[in-house]
Amino acid sequence: MKHELTEKYVTSYNHFRNNLCGYHGITDFFKDDTYLKYESDDYVFVYEDKHLNIQQKSHEGYKMPKIMYVPAERNMMVAIEQAEKVRRLPSNLQTMQSEYLKALKSLKGKVALPVRDVYLQYDRLNKVTWIMGDDYRVRAENSASGYQSMAPLVLVSDYLSNMVQRQVGEPQSAEEREQLSREISKIMDSNNLQEAIKTAMIESINKRYTLDCFFNIVEEPEQNLYPLSQKNVLQALLTDKNKSDGNMLIITTHSPYLLNYLSLAIKANNIATEFPNAVEQLSHIVPQTAFVSGDDVNVYEIQDAGQVKELSKYGGMPSDENLLNIALENCNDLYNELLDIEEECQHTS
Repeated sequence: MKHELTEKYVTSYNHFRNNLCGYHGITDFFKDDTYLKYESDDYVFVYEDKHLNIQQKSHEGYKMPKIMYVPAERNMMVAIEQAEKVRRLPSNLQTMQSEYLKALKSLKGKVALPVRDVYLQYDRLNKVTWIMGDDYRVRAENSASGYQSMAPLVLVSDYLSNMVQRQVGEPQSAEEREQLSREISKIMDSNNLQEAIKTAMIESINKRYTLDCFFNIVEEPEQNLYPLSQKNVLQALLTDKNKSDGNMLIITTHSPYLLNYLSLAIKANNIATEFPNAVEQLSHIVPQTAFVSGDDVNVYEIQDAGQVKELSKYGGMPSDENLLNIALENCNDLYNELLDIEEECQHTS
């Protein structure tokens, strides 16, 4: 659901920390010295000394995104049949559940999941979700945890990215269309406003009720998935990101595989840019719909003390010198040490 927030509301009475961050269950993580900064094309938000400051950079207007946060706890809405009836769900899960149900109800027939020869089908009459193959059909609540993690993520991402792609510049819902009509009628009926002012006000109102892009914030897309399935899910998310200009994909992950598969998508785009005739050949490795420019990608890692550090790039790709790859290298080093001990024991026995 979209809400209009004023700067005064967000910056007063710790509303940012207690209410807005409370929506995501992170209020308890704040400390006295917590420092946060987010800078967009239009605004700079800085949280410091227990207070949020907002600075507007541009007055030219900004794109209105459809924002979706996909929490890691998304499994429960598949593992529990008709999970929408569960009471006292966290607010972010309620939002996710609402969008997931909309996505299910929009399906026509079975849809392919980003795993080879596996499909999902929703029975609207009985409100049952099925995971299907060529010779089997299993209730989603009884399916493997990987499918339970994957289904809400890919269905909601595809549903919302398609909705934005179709409806850019259009009001989101019947309720919003009705509200928009009332506000425009009120302006048009006013005898105290000049025509130029009416036009400007109507443009401003239209901007408030329309969608321009899709911001997809995904927590741990790799959950319960084999590396190859992680690749397929990442490519599906990149495809959704590429459907409309201005779309954004934000991922939190513990998986080194996702970083490496992201590098493949960047490298494929680099080669295609330099050698357009190679696109078909490249698409056998990375679908063209999932190509991504390194200029559009930033990768950050969280240090032990909680600081956020941006990784350097090489050819537009994230550096291999990151905590996830270092952990893999450390495992190999430890294994080599075990081999050395084994060899030493063999020589002394």
